[in-house]
Amino acid sequence: PLFVRTGRGMEPTPRAMTLGEPVARVLELVQTDILPAPEFRPAESTRTFVLCMSDIGEMVFLPRLLKFLDQEAPEVRIKTVALSTAELEEALASGEVDLAVGYFPGLEGAAIRRKALYRHSFVCIARADHPQIGDTLSLEQYLAAPHAMVRPEGRTQDILERAQERLGIRVNVRFSLPRFMGIPFIVAGSDTIAAVPLAVGRRFAEFVNVKLLPLPFPVPKYDLHLHWHSRFHQEPANRWMRNAMSEMVQGPQQHDPLQNTKRSARRRAT
Repeated sequence: PLFVRTGRGMEPTPRAMTLGEPVARVLELVQTDILPAPEFRPAESTRTFVLCMSDIGEMVFLPRLLKFLDQEAPEVRIKTVALSTAELEEALASGEVDLAVGYFPGLEGAAIRRKALYRHSFVCIARADHPQIGDTLSLEQYLAAPHAMVRPEGRTQDILERAQERLGIRVNVRFSLPRFMGIPFIVAGSDTIAAVPLAVGRRFAEFVNVKLLPLPFPVPKYDLHLHWHSRFHQEPANRWMRNAMSEMVQGPQQHDPLQNTKRSARRRAT
């Protein structure tokens, strides 16, 4: 026994008195070496972060992230993967993937945490000198033109296709692709048009001769999120990367979708 009841209350036994000093040392060790989370020093780290994102994410997020890392964490490495929803949830839980960035509507496990980055929308792209389409796009022109369509499973294009179905809009899909990277070259080199996420359209307009046009019908906006597993919510490196991604990409696409097109036209004119 460590304590016994006496007339003055509970009193320590000699055994308890001898344990006092070693127990105090153990508690101090727990407080100083075990309980504090290790500090993450990005400027010194050589860690590889694994991010799950689509080709959209690679086009939109990675250039900004890499520019940030060059300044804040020059030895940190990035690896991107593309996984199904079931594979992704397991990978987040095991730590094989640090973060999922983008639109993952099926990633809804109880242990998955998420943070909205910004609301996004769609835009139509056509080659800048399209013979039938000028600075505006009517529904008749949209229906008459051949389309290039991306159909990645479970991705944002589902939102667009559902909106068209509700409105009874049926387009002439001439090209159907699993990824976005072929779209700008098809559109820039033909009379084909394509409806794409706004951020993707803007990236395309930076390196091929396409213009951005508002869609001639309403399409719901959608949220892009950061996703991570509760196991790593307090992990310093994971928390640092979440904060960095959030600061870099939150709200970057809030301008008039025609502004990039107008600037590109002015540059070509000069």
